[in-house]
Amino acid sequence: MTTTRTMLCAAVAMAGLALGASPAAADDVPLPTAQAVAMHAEFLTQAPTPDNPGVTCIVDTGVNSNADTDAAVIGRQTIYPGDGTDGDPVAHHGTYLAMNIAAPANGWGMVGIAPQTRILSIRAIDKGAHTFQSVAYTKGLDACLNAKVVSQVNITTALLALGHSATDTTPDGQAVQNKIDQLRSNGVSVVAAAGNDGGGVQWPARYDSAFAVGGSDSNGNFCGSTSRGPELEVSALGCGADSAVWDTGSPATIDGTSTSAGLVAGVLTALRSYQPDLTPDQAERLFTSTASGAGSAKVIDVAAAFRATGLGGMVDAYQPPLHVPPPTPAIINVGTVCPDGGMLCQKPQLVRAKRKQRKITLTVAALPPGAFLQARVSRRWHNSTTASVSLRVKHWRRIVLRFGGLDGGRSPTLTITPRTVRRYTHRKRHNQGL
Repeated sequence: MTTTRTMLCAAVAMAGLALGASPAAADDVPLPTAQAVAMHAEFLTQAPTPDNPGVTCIVDTGVNSNADTDAAVIGRQTIYPGDGTDGDPVAHHGTYLAMNIAAPANGWGMVGIAPQTRILSIRAIDKGAHTFQSVAYTKGLDACLNAKVVSQVNITTALLALGHSATDTTPDGQAVQNKIDQLRSNGVSVVAAAGNDGGGVQWPARYDSAFAVGGSDSNGNFCGSTSRGPELEVSALGCGADSAVWDTGSPATIDGTSTSAGLVAGVLTALRSYQPDLTPDQAERLFTSTASGAGSAKVIDVAAAFRATGLGGMVDAYQPPLHVPPPTPAIINVGTVCPDGGMLCQKPQLVRAKRKQRKITLTVAALPPGAFLQARVSRRWHNSTTASVSLRVKHWRRIVLRFGGLDGGRSPTLTITPRTVRRYTHRKRHNQGL
């Protein structure tokens, strides 16, 4: 999940917070948000609070405290030592998911796609870690199930916004799939992000019992990076969605199928809050059967789904808010965690290049925890467990660098040319006064 203004690269007791039907205050991200317009969900910001608000259980990096999340989060749990705050100190992945789903109109930050939805956050990443383990997913999903069955929390959806390109065929991976099945049998839809590598739908989203969500643009076409395939159920805005900087509330935009999946989980929870007799299968079919196919993606149409289940009056009661000039947007720089497509999202940053005869040594700024450095020259990959890699070359046109993970995750690549090496060599000589 990336966040910028031009691109942004969890036992609990129910907190009975009433939401008003008034428009957002002037210092919120202006309404309607881009995602509300694209999904025809503008009316949800003015819909009455349901008698028993539904809960989305987010199994992710945890959720930090701010004015938007404190109003929406009913509990923060963790399967690792420590508290339930966001374990990702750079990208704040789980925090943004919670805000995008359920932030209220409170004069700060943004308004979520479904502010009547509540959030139970399960931190499934160790503090400062850059890897996501299947066993952690299983424990996180089990915490959702325990809250539903034992604590009687009204959980209707669980959100899995992290994935991998390769299916986890180990016993740990099978345990994730078993837990997804178990949640569905207890009335919980498991919504999963399709991924952001432009390839096929990732795991666990492509597992049959998961509700796979892709990313689409404002025209109903796939975002360029979104993963896609026959396993995809629907898409929602995944490039250029509105958001707010988590610690200041300043306007921003956010990209990625994590965001798309969160938006769908939020509206799915809202629908079942107003129509509690719907099963996961019935609610999901309402969204798939009413989705728009005008573009290349099958885009969710929330208003059509609500109308199809007899809630058209709620849709028709919507009154567009007065136009408020948008404030100057902020730019958010997120870190190296890229849960949608695996472990890594930033390409290596070259800080040193040295050539001595046929030996080239390349050094990058940092090696992310749990990752290794890979370099390809003449169609062969070389691995290094440090931030430097040495290669013996003769005739070459380019060297490709990337980070790799033991789980199969791969970062974007950085291309090194002879000119690059000469430039760094010249810079070194200049700095030495040669």
